[in-house]
Amino acid sequence: VNTATVAGAQDPTPGNNSATDTNTLTPQANLAITKTDGVATYTPGATTTYTITASNAGPSSATGATVADTFPAAITSANWTCVGSGGGTCTANGTGNINQSVNLPSGGSVTFTVTANISPSAAGDLVNTATLTAPGGVTDTTPNNNSATDTDTQAAQANLAITKTDGVTTYTP
Repeated sequence: VNTATVAGAQDPTPGNNSATDTNTLTPQANLAITKTDGVATYTPGATTTYTITASNAGPSSATGATVADTFPAAITSANWTCVGSGGGTCTANGTGNINQSVNLPSGGSVTFTVTANISPSAAGDLVNTATLTAPGGVTDTTPNNNSATDTDTQAAQANLAITKTDGVTTYTP
């Protein structure tokens, strides 16, 4: 809000000697998300640990941003924890898919650590995507970094066995 005034001794209409300009702040934030499990392959029936970090480079806060991660069918169960940094806040823990409101002040972040159980019958690539959505009223200045995907290929597996016999238990020299 900015007001300018003028004063004069001979002004016949002093009621118009002031003008005000009001501009509404449009919050802007630079939100970003990363996701990795630190490996390039997975083994069916094993577990993997994903690290998902949502951050805000500012300049405005993003109170009520949403972190979402719907796990693929190959993930049979998931447990997660969340820790904030730089003033970022989130729900401390949960199970299953992530769909959480987080608070990201400028310079703040939240990190989800997900322990995911992989189905023994999983096949093909294991593809998992996490997204970060700005809250209403906040403009994200760089929206192309609000999605992160981790892709792992299935590790080669083999169930090898061998037997050998000559059919007898003794030998003659």
